[in-house]
Amino acid sequence: MKHGIISAVLSVLLVSMIGPVPGAVADVQFPKAAKTNADEGTVREFADFYDQIEAALASEDIDRIMSFYAEDYLHRGITKKQLKFMWLEIFSEFSELYSVHIFTRVDVHGGDAILVCTGALLGIPLEGGDYQTVDRWVSQNHWLTKVDGQWRMIGGATHESPTARGSRKLELHPLF
Repeated sequence: MKHGIISAVLSVLLVSMIGPVPGAVADVQFPKAAKTNADEGTVREFADFYDQIEAALASEDIDRIMSFYAEDYLHRGITKKQLKFMWLEIFSEFSELYSVHIFTRVDVHGGDAILVCTGALLGIPLEGGDYQTVDRWVSQNHWLTKVDGQWRMIGGATHESPTARGSRKLELHPLF
């Protein structure tokens, strides 16, 4: 388990140093079959979901980005409306945004899913320079639900996740 997390973190760091491949789709990696109960079609749906997010990031299409969140999105008190302002702030400070998602577990139950992920959102500051980390996460839950046949992020407002030592901590990561 530790080896997988270390590999995931190193992969995110490497990608953050070299930047995205021009014209690339979402940079995602899914777990081996033993770490998921999702069928191949559902995994393709998740890959397509993150490809669409990546395209919206590349074009800084705020309306399209917001369409990936359920109307009742809530994460630690952050609503969908507040999240929109967070994205607009990111767009006002960074260009060439892209994200990396390395999933270590996918758990699907009907129209609900938890994707445990290590990843990063990267961008170039508008004042210039190299790619910087805008947001990063390690072994955080991406909470999704199907709405009208489409996956949407719902947040994790009341959810806690275990740490390695068995204590519990609240998840801080609201963007994905």
